[in-house]
Amino acid sequence: MLLKEQERVLLDEINTNVPVSVLNKFLTLVRESGSEDERIAADFLASYLDEWEVPYKLREPELYLSLPKSARLRVTFPVAKEFCAKTPSFSAITGNNAVSGEMAYVATGYAKGINDIFGTAFQEEARDLAGKIVLTEGYTMPGKVQEFTALGAGAIVFISPGENIHEGICTPIWGAPDLGNTDREPAISVLAVSKSDGEELKGMINRGPVFAEYETHLEKGWMVCPLIDAFIEGTEEPEEYVLLHGHLDSWHEGIGDNATGNAGLLEMIRIFHKNKSKLKRSIRVVIWPGHSTGSYAGSAWFADHFGLDLERNCIAQVNCDSPGCRWATSYDYMMWTSEADAFCKEAIKDAVGQKSKGARPIRAGDYSFNNIGITSYFMLSSSIPEEALKEKGYYPVGGCGGNIDWHTEEDLMHVADLDILIKDIKIYLIGVLRAVNAAVHPFDFAAVAKEFQTTIQFYQEHAETHFDFSPSLKQARKLEQELLVFNERLKELKEMPLTDPEIRIANTKQKKLARILIPINFTRAGKFRHDPALNVPPLPDLAPAAELKQMEEGSHEYKVLKTHLMRGQNRVVWALQEAGRLIGG
Repeated sequence: MLLKEQERVLLDEINTNVPVSVLNKFLTLVRESGSEDERIAADFLASYLDEWEVPYKLREPELYLSLPKSARLRVTFPVAKEFCAKTPSFSAITGNNAVSGEMAYVATGYAKGINDIFGTAFQEEARDLAGKIVLTEGYTMPGKVQEFTALGAGAIVFISPGENIHEGICTPIWGAPDLGNTDREPAISVLAVSKSDGEELKGMINRGPVFAEYETHLEKGWMVCPLIDAFIEGTEEPEEYVLLHGHLDSWHEGIGDNATGNAGLLEMIRIFHKNKSKLKRSIRVVIWPGHSTGSYAGSAWFADHFGLDLERNCIAQVNCDSPGCRWATSYDYMMWTSEADAFCKEAIKDAVGQKSKGARPIRAGDYSFNNIGITSYFMLSSSIPEEALKEKGYYPVGGCGGNIDWHTEEDLMHVADLDILIKDIKIYLIGVLRAVNAAVHPFDFAAVAKEFQTTIQFYQEHAETHFDFSPSLKQARKLEQELLVFNERLKELKEMPLTDPEIRIANTKQKKLARILIPINFTRAGKFRHDPALNVPPLPDLAPAAELKQMEEGSHEYKVLKTHLMRGQNRVVWALQEAGRLIGG
């Protein structure tokens, strides 16, 4: 598809005046959630909305946050030496009461890519770690913290993949806790050191017993934070909207994560509002607090408080995080749900003339809406190409376009690139504009049914003869054929006016397909409940299949797992049948 005239009009509107103003202002602010600087940043953005007369509300959610202040790590034997350390959000707090213990090194390895950052990878047999200060590699992510806690560790010290010590968060609770997960907050202290210090500590441990003491200082509690919620109303179907969003808060000045995102969002608000007469549906732009120190607390709060409205009216959610960073010229590392694959690739090609690739969205990036079942695209943005990463010796990070300044004090103005930011804004503009103006929602759920088949076949291969996934596979194949027929009917409607009753019926079905199929692919928890901030495999109810062949056939554990898979398969088959009945009616 070539760019339409109205799309060219919007693209021609883009300039750097507002983005430069935002970046310059944010360079003077440390936008930690709950801080005065975060409030100043929100007021600064809101002042532009006031000037442009954009309808918005400055909401003030009370969020459960953990703010790291300082950490101390000191080896006491066989030598006395202090090491520079940080502590992540939601580490257990020692305060001034230093805790001592013997150190033990356990290899878990570093992340090999963005998809691996939130995972775990034990490289040796688990052993008794009761009370030990465990030294291991990687970021301070909740998965590893949970596993080491279960093994009895008294504390964990993570070795950064580089000399920067990256800030992070170690709780598995997504957003605010509720009665179902409040007991899952980390119970042990977590620290991080640089790679060189970590290697020195490893060397000490390899030579003999090492004893150390540590302190962690954090501020934790419920804090009122600013959340900007702007609504640019469409002309024909104003109740339906695309949710465009990004986070306001940052670690330190956070220029590449996420001042560039705020700069891009503000420029898009300006352009969309100025051209609101060209929008058939609405655009809701929300800028979150609590992303970094509350495990996506702002977006989770929004999903909680506006969940029913999102369920009824949200066509898609679009994440704007870390666009416009230096050297980030590739679009091969973006993320979107399968039904948006062809749509996103075409939008990127038309907007900037580049090919792109989309991966399955990881459990991150303010994707707080999987439980509702909302089509999602553009987690993260442009990235440094693979060959350039290798040339620079960069390791995987979770933002800043691949720059290793991510989540450090070095994420400053040199990370931003205005030319790349303009390119990324073009992609977001086209991706949002086409979704709000398409007569028929532009998503292909036959691609989801096809993805399900691949996933089910993978689990069947691992389960071997221990479990039969043929009911799921048969239903997924049947649904794909039904959806291909449905897609052909949709093609006939694309030139009809948006107000035509057939269009309304077709789009309602598209939304309901998302509400049915996305939760079974991305969640274990029920609707309006948030899954933990941990990796979620495809069709997670079926994912434990790989463990069957490792168990003693006929054992209690074996039968428990088969029961789990039977219940999981029932959920999957029921959802596929419901989707088929929906489009057949």
